[in-house]
Amino acid sequence: MTSPQESALEICQRAENMLREIQSGELVPGTQMLAQWETELGQVAALLEATHGSMTEECKPRNNPALRQVLLGIRYRAGLLKLQFQHGSNYCMGLLQLRMGTGYSAEGLPVLIPTEARSSFEG
Repeated sequence: MTSPQESALEICQRAENMLREIQSGELVPGTQMLAQWETELGQVAALLEATHGSMTEECKPRNNPALRQVLLGIRYRAGLLKLQFQHGSNYCMGLLQLRMGTGYSAEGLPVLIPTEARSSFEG
């Protein structure tokens, strides 16, 4: 995943590039794309955790303006991805609401038609 000669700055730049690629993905992702993004986001998280754990005092963001800038970029991209995923989740909930909904709760959440429990499996 990381090589011993790779600096914290290089690792963080690589993580930011991975987030940028995920963010620029398809607008209507399929299940394959979502699975790929899940894998890549896991890799980004692992990279950042490993880098954070191995940082020495000299390469802490407060002592390294370039690293601080890259980390701010990572935070920005992660925030945008969060919004994209929330939008996608809301979109899917809207589709479910149209198909199976009965209205909205007092809190504004969709209320789905309850389904009956089945005691046997149909083949």
